[in-house]
Amino acid sequence: MSKESRLVKLITEETLKFKGVGKTRPSVKISEEDDEYIINLDILVDYGVNIPQLSYDIQTGLIHSLMEHEGIIVKTVNITVEGIYEEQRTK
Repeated sequence: MSKESRLVKLITEETLKFKGVGKTRPSVKISEEDDEYIINLDILVDYGVNIPQLSYDIQTGLIHSLMEHEGIIVKTVNITVEGIYEEQRTK
């Protein structure tokens, strides 16, 4: 498995652990600049979640996790909320 594939898998798994992230897999794009990584993450969030807090939690969590597991320096984590996931309610 290539380093980029391993990073995408780790980022996806870590992102889905956060309560409030929609149940679909996030879109992950990684670029490297001067031995630092830039992560662009597109996610769906659950209805009613505090988006600024969730984004902050994901950013800090990913930076810590990638440093701990892969030993890489993350320059930035850009998060785009692509939409809001609302479960179908039964009547």
